[in-house]
Amino acid sequence: MKIQTIAALVILLNSSSVLADIAPVAIIEDIQGHDSQLSFMDYVNEGRVIKLGDSGKLIIGYLRSCRRETITGGTVTVGMLQSKVVKGQLLREDVECDGGNANLSGQVAATSGALAFRGTTKSQVGMRQPELTIYGTSPVIRLKQANAEIIIERTDKRGKQYSYKLKGKHIDLADKKLSLSLGGTYKIAVKGGKSKSFKVDKYAERGKIPIVSRLIDL
Repeated sequence: MKIQTIAALVILLNSSSVLADIAPVAIIEDIQGHDSQLSFMDYVNEGRVIKLGDSGKLIIGYLRSCRRETITGGTVTVGMLQSKVVKGQLLREDVECDGGNANLSGQVAATSGALAFRGTTKSQVGMRQPELTIYGTSPVIRLKQANAEIIIERTDKRGKQYSYKLKGKHIDLADKKLSLSLGGTYKIAVKGGKSKSFKVDKYAERGKIPIVSRLIDL
């Protein structure tokens, strides 16, 4: 009996580990009138079912296909690249995004390491291409830890360093009136933690454009 119990526990732990490693396929940009299990900036996996009722509203951005959907009412099943909607209204648009690079796997993100901004030389900056491109000049930052401090600094030329203390796990820098330079290359880091390099597309839009177009996950 004890052997069977231990074996069952091992299977359960392994299954949990596999589920934790499944990469999300989309992010919730807005949700209203649902069963309250999801909220703004939550990631969702393929196969998730969201019941909106008669008049609930969902805005969801797909990380790989760069599709943004506005759905009113009905039942939504999250797919790999887009949603399946039953008894609801669906408006779908394709937007600019970096096709999944905003949300790197844990293994890839871990290789970024901690970042010492002021010690970075021009030769070091040139050694590696940015890990993702954003298509809005005001990034949306999503962290795995709450209430952390983030630091942003330009790496392709001298520029101002920006520092923000988060309340929670995400921040929209459009709300802070931050607009980064078109075509600029930057690094963002959680203070004392992980970092990521990114580029602002030379045709990036200003203001509060779709989150999936300007999302950076750390």
